[in-house]
Amino acid sequence: MTVEYIRTCIAKDETPHLAMMSRRAICKAIPTSNHLEPMYPINLYNISDPFLMTVCGVQYLNVSDVDRFYVSVGLFLGATALCDLEETPCVSGDRVPRWNTTITFETLVQDLPLSSRLCMGVVGVSKRKKKEEQFTLGWCNLALFDYRRQLLSGKKKLQLWPVPKGQNEKLFPLEAVGPNPVQDSNAAWLEVELPTYPKPVEFPADECVHELGALADAPSPAEQKITVEVSQRIREVACRDPLSDITVQDAGLLWTYRRYCRAHMPHAVPKLLDAVKWDSRKDVAQFYLLLRDWPCVDVEVALELLGCKHRDQKVREFAVRCLNKVLTDDKLSQYLIQLVHTLRHEMHLDNALTRFILERALRNKNIGHFLFWHLRSERQSASSNQRFDLLLEAYCRGLGQEHIKALNKKVQCLEKISILTQSLKDRKDEAPKERHKYLCERVKQSDYLESLQNIPSPLSPQVLLGEILVDESRIMDSARRPLWLMWTNPDETVRYIGDSLERNRVEKNAIIFKNGDDLRQDMLTLQVIKIMDHTWDQEGLDLRMMPYSCLATGSMMGMIEVVRNAKTVYRIQREASKLAAIQVDSTQLHKWIRDRNPGRLYDAAVDTFTRSCAGYCVATFVLGIGDRHPDNIMVNHQGQIFHIDFGHFLGHFKKKFGISRERVPFVLTDDFLRVIARGADNPKKSKAFQDFQKLCGKAYLALRKHSHLFITLFTMMLSTGITELQCADDVNYLRKTLQVEVGEEQALEYFQNQFSEAYGGAWTTKLDWFFHSVKQCSASAAWTVCLPAAPRSPAGSVPACI
Repeated sequence: MTVEYIRTCIAKDETPHLAMMSRRAICKAIPTSNHLEPMYPINLYNISDPFLMTVCGVQYLNVSDVDRFYVSVGLFLGATALCDLEETPCVSGDRVPRWNTTITFETLVQDLPLSSRLCMGVVGVSKRKKKEEQFTLGWCNLALFDYRRQLLSGKKKLQLWPVPKGQNEKLFPLEAVGPNPVQDSNAAWLEVELPTYPKPVEFPADECVHELGALADAPSPAEQKITVEVSQRIREVACRDPLSDITVQDAGLLWTYRRYCRAHMPHAVPKLLDAVKWDSRKDVAQFYLLLRDWPCVDVEVALELLGCKHRDQKVREFAVRCLNKVLTDDKLSQYLIQLVHTLRHEMHLDNALTRFILERALRNKNIGHFLFWHLRSERQSASSNQRFDLLLEAYCRGLGQEHIKALNKKVQCLEKISILTQSLKDRKDEAPKERHKYLCERVKQSDYLESLQNIPSPLSPQVLLGEILVDESRIMDSARRPLWLMWTNPDETVRYIGDSLERNRVEKNAIIFKNGDDLRQDMLTLQVIKIMDHTWDQEGLDLRMMPYSCLATGSMMGMIEVVRNAKTVYRIQREASKLAAIQVDSTQLHKWIRDRNPGRLYDAAVDTFTRSCAGYCVATFVLGIGDRHPDNIMVNHQGQIFHIDFGHFLGHFKKKFGISRERVPFVLTDDFLRVIARGADNPKKSKAFQDFQKLCGKAYLALRKHSHLFITLFTMMLSTGITELQCADDVNYLRKTLQVEVGEEQALEYFQNQFSEAYGGAWTTKLDWFFHSVKQCSASAAWTVCLPAAPRSPAGSVPACI
């Protein structure tokens, strides 16, 4: 009051009048008050009670033929269960079952890890034909600590998530945290109540945790007397692949010698995580104290720590610190897809990984460009749209006005193309010629021309798309009817580099736009092939791979780079002769390459074909890429072979009448062998074929050295919803093809056997190709008369993926 009085006097230009009073008299004059004490939080470590919860009931269960219901609950840290699962009693079936049952867990409140979560699943039980069936009706995961590190309390009404397709587990600890955010008045709700304390319960500060770890941490006598045998055993356990399990004995060994691992084998930290007793605050405190001074690990190990298996906040922060030190911008661009997707595993919106990605994206425009499209592509997911929307907004707020305008124009361009493709789908019953006419008329409208011209390419921010060439754009003959769009190249510095042929090649830019296909699987496959190519370069193997650009720009839509001066193997065969088209004549591919590379160019073209063929043989084998017919394999004029359209991978091969159509590990037909052997009639007996086999073996062993990285990259994508990448069993296919559990000699022998099976069973591939050719001939008969001529550069260009 005194301050306010003085300020008032100064404002009125008056002299304040103050009087001296005794402090004792003032204190007596203050009336007594029943004000509350300050709400200092309770330290979590001071609560020794078991953790408990009350399951109240469920509302709006839209089910039938269910006799009884119960709720399964568990405490988890990532994939690790902190105690045994608990279940409520069964109640008779109706739409509003009630339990009001209190469940007491074995885990104490003080032992709850900071990143622990409560996982719940509502299970229905029905009897059909005297057989009892159980199936999960809905689930929900709840983080026990909020972003302030305070323990949740009180009643919670949680909207349930539907069960993921093809899964019937009771609990889903690796799925999203929090209730289903989709607004649905008919959705099922689960009501639970967590214990309430007089004051907020807070997880202790890091200093307090480290103090507890220091008190409990003391080197054991065994640790001070490490032997060579123990050291070798620790190294063997630490070097196992990310999906391998460790035994209780191995876990105990790693925990006993954890200081030795920190000093001599820092890459053992992922396996050491499996040895921590996460339901013991003392063990966790000791591990956090150890992790504080753990040496920086390499990229492969840091990425493994960010996978879906490890959800501890401190571990993920350590992994981000390592990435910040060792990950260059070029490397970050390689792994950006995985890093964006693994944001789903973060407990809270504000976290170290989000800040790391955002900082790097704002410092590097190329990283920022692809981060923008990855976020837009994934924001359709209900489990993470809020997270990705906020990160997208944060990124855009950090950009300048000019950059925002460029991004906005690219978004408008894609929206226009999306609307156009949708309207073309509505005209699916019209003749192809009429649909092409409609395409040209729409693109020539002023609003389309304004949006589709003079913009940076979404596939590469360095490429400019000039004026759109309406008459050369077309609807492609494919199931989803993608658009082939052509632009002029306004970049003068690029256009006039090279000889006359090169000038013609870069006069135009072409992009394929797909609407209705999930391109994330293609994007992932091409990313991994690019990393494989980089790995081979480091090993001194130049295998001339062609990982063309592919970018998912939204839900079920995206863009694909057009590879110039290339044709599909089937098109080469079909244009050569009828015998080649029906897979009888295997010489035409070699003749096609020879005719386009006269003189000295021929040797270079054969060498390029041999190297690229070896690379794709190994890559498609390791990744289990299926549906390899001659329309999915292309060759350019320089002899470089490459694969397209990766709709099937990890061994999910197509079947006909329950029989696999692809019976060989990878495609290696006589067409390819004749090019490698320079047209020899019996290529399998040539020296060139033997050299090719050795090259494939070297390429395979080079990839095998980095098997942990490839397994980790796929494991980090498990939560994306990609159809053929749903669970760890899908990723186990890589463990099989890379032979991670045997030595190098045994692995090479395994691959050589697969290689022999590939060329020995080439007749089965040719038979499959024959049926594909017959199908293509009959399907194209109704199209070839009406379709406009395909646009080509003078040297001839075809799409990278149709």
